[in-house]
Amino acid sequence: MAAQESPHILRALEERLLSRAQDDAQPPLAALLAEGFCEIDRAGRLYGKTEALARRAHARREAPVIADFQIRFLTSEVALLLYRLSETPPETTEACWCSSLWHSRHGRWQATFHQATRVPPLDEDPSSFLV
Repeated sequence: MAAQESPHILRALEERLLSRAQDDAQPPLAALLAEGFCEIDRAGRLYGKTEALARRAHARREAPVIADFQIRFLTSEVALLLYRLSETPPETTEACWCSSLWHSRHGRWQATFHQATRVPPLDEDPSSFLV
């Protein structure tokens, strides 16, 4: 899959990982995570694929709000996604910066890494931090 065709697909896949809604028309979450997937949560804890899937299955939260979304293609098969994530409504919760690394293998994108870093509310325009 060519990099220029991928931005909308990658954002949709990332949103699928953040979603708690089950939709039989979409691939299961396990299919979106590579076998070596690892995640560092907001508190700095490290999880593998099995633990990350279990945490997502039991997590209860409102629909997340994504802002300042960027995709940086490191190669035609590797993409770094960067964005600010907050819960609904965003002004009542702490936000975090998120980064995800996606690899395209055999024409299919899979996440290999995700990290969320908690940040205090910003007085400045948060997009100024993404250069």
